[in-house]
Amino acid sequence: MSKFQRKVAIVLFYIPMSKAMFTKLQTLLRSCFTILFGTRIRRGASILTFLTLGSYVLCLVRDIIFSHAFGADTVLDTYYAAFNIPDLMLNIFISGALIAAFSPIFTHLRATGEEKEAEKVATTMLAAAPIAIAVISILAFIFMPWLTPIVAPGFVGVQKDLLVEMSRLLLLASIIFAVSNSLGSMLISYERFIGYALSPILYNLGLLAGIPFVKYFGPKALIFGAIFGALLHLTSRLIDIRKTSFKLALPPDLKNRNFRQILKLMIPRMAGQPIEQIMYIIFTSLATTLAVGSVTIMNFARNFQAVPVSIFGISFSIAVIAPLSQKAAQKDRKGFLRHFWETMKPLALMTILSGIFYFFFGELMVKIFFGQGKFTPEQIHQTGTLLAYFAFSIPTQSFIFILARSFYALKDTWTPLVVSIPGLFAIMFLAKWLIPEMGMNAIPFSYSIVLAVQVFALYFLLMRKIKKVLPDTPPPLPFVPSE
Repeated sequence: MSKFQRKVAIVLFYIPMSKAMFTKLQTLLRSCFTILFGTRIRRGASILTFLTLGSYVLCLVRDIIFSHAFGADTVLDTYYAAFNIPDLMLNIFISGALIAAFSPIFTHLRATGEEKEAEKVATTMLAAAPIAIAVISILAFIFMPWLTPIVAPGFVGVQKDLLVEMSRLLLLASIIFAVSNSLGSMLISYERFIGYALSPILYNLGLLAGIPFVKYFGPKALIFGAIFGALLHLTSRLIDIRKTSFKLALPPDLKNRNFRQILKLMIPRMAGQPIEQIMYIIFTSLATTLAVGSVTIMNFARNFQAVPVSIFGISFSIAVIAPLSQKAAQKDRKGFLRHFWETMKPLALMTILSGIFYFFFGELMVKIFFGQGKFTPEQIHQTGTLLAYFAFSIPTQSFIFILARSFYALKDTWTPLVVSIPGLFAIMFLAKWLIPEMGMNAIPFSYSIVLAVQVFALYFLLMRKIKKVLPDTPPPLPFVPSE
């Protein structure tokens, strides 16, 4: 434990907890169980949360196996860097845009009784998404030798050639994910979370399936595992969507009014979606200029940090997006705010507790999981220190997911973009400025500081937006789904 960690521990130990504070803590705990198991946000959220936990447990198992088999060397550095360009491409054009634009429109149509129109829009999206990604993948395949130096400027020679080959292979997985993610957005609207949340678990199993074949096909076998995992990801959602009332409304209609509205809403989200991915590319780029193994250490620490963010932040935001969209469609301000705060209060409790745990026991966790094999004691300490700094970003990053999805439910995709762009530059310049003094620790430190500022800005703007677009008394609707 560092001196800074010891000082924080002393301060926390001497903070008195009054009876009122203890009562509020009990209330928050009860609210948390209401979110997971109550009817106000849907009992299906508990399925999403626990399956997400299972996915990240499997993700940690994968990292443990990787660390034992390879250590923090050039093979894993190349493997992790290879995902950046295909993931960035998919996130820009499909993944984030589906959540921000398609999901609210699809839910809005179903909430107002326009089921046939919703099916027509969904059919068009299922056709358009993979075609768009396939076209972009062809261009990315051609220009990959010039794109990879942006991601990993420190990779040269054989390592650079391997990065190009791995990145090209992963483009096939991106096309598969385009279909799977479109189905996932539909499952969220239908509030069917088993197929949605089970798919990442199957994807991680696919990643693990590639490891035994490394001795036959070399490092490329890990990429074959990723493609196989993407197919399993798609299969899970195809099975679950067949259990809904959805029927394909052929042929697709690219001139459909609601589909064109989705495209308009996608534009700012497409501009803003790569910001987080670009941020991680910047992290990777900075890490490649440091010691060998820095990219792997950064990825391991970030994977640990992502566990509570995904279990609580992403899961809660996915569970609440459909109810928020329904209340926005019904112009119900009170209902909208009720769902918002039912999610935010327990989210604050769980993510703050997670951050405290990671801050004090992060290095111990890294040692338990990665203490064997080729991961050295120095690398364990470096990963644990990075994780302590990343711990501060767990609550704030989780809050941003809820705040952003609240804007999307109101059909506003511009505000999160306007707030996030300055944050990207602030993180980049602050990290570069602090690296000479703090080393790699400057990256998570800068990330945590800027995210905190973004949370306050988004919350203030969201409250103004709600007062502006949602009346105090909702107007009558021809169809109101049951709670």
